Amino acid sequence: MGYHFGMNHLIRRLRQSSQPTILAIIIVEMLVFVLQDAFGFSWLSEFGAKPAEFSQAWAEFQAAGSAKPLLAVAPMLFAPLFLHIGLEHVLFNMVFLWTFGSLTARHLGSRWAVVLFLICGACGNLLQIGLNPTSPIPIVGASGAVCGFQGVYLGLALRWQLKWPDVWPLANPIPPMQLAAFALIGIGFDFYSLMNHEQQVAYGAHVGGFLAGLFLALLITRFRSDRS
Repeated sequence: MGYHFGMNHLIRRLRQSSQPTILAIIIVEMLVFVLQDAFGFSWLSEFGAKPAEFSQAWAEFQAAGSAKPLLAVAPMLFAPLFLHIGLEHVLFNMVFLWTFGSLTARHLGSRWAVVLFLICGACGNLLQIGLNPTSPIPIVGASGAVCGFQGVYLGLALRWQLKWPDVWPLANPIPPMQLAAFALIGIGFDFYSLMNHEQQVAYGAHVGGFLAGLFLALLITRFRSDRS
């Protein structure tokens, strides 16, 4: 009886807190991960953002003045947002995408959530490329976009009077600035790791996505009234 009640409560909270657009992104992310596994993860090297390729395209653009090389690699700023290197990687990102993505969609709308997901993810990849422009190692993962949603939420909390966020996996609603502070602490750790030149994780993508999300949220709230 207790277990059944607990599951019903969890399902009800998931339904209340989720946004269809964010759920759709998560489903696509998980489907792509399953296909990656089926193809032996060859997509990581094929569709990941390789900084060296972007640097080469930029050099060709400067030399010839043609935008074709840049247009050819531009999709690689977005494709890596749907690729992950392991189950832990994708699940960790999806939990935070669910939390902060759902809150972003709730306050700004589903269309803005999709746009911000793509823009923040691409900005994160661009910063990582700029920090290590000659690397042949592909950048993969939705972390930049997820950190972007965290930056967006911080920007909204700074400018708007938000309702207390009630979204799984939070046990109970908490003050908006408390959740925003959690996001700020997380990106502070990423920035510290970036400054210490840790190479195992693309921390530049995390920081770039977060800063892009924060900037865009402050820009949006400059021209829109509080819709919380």
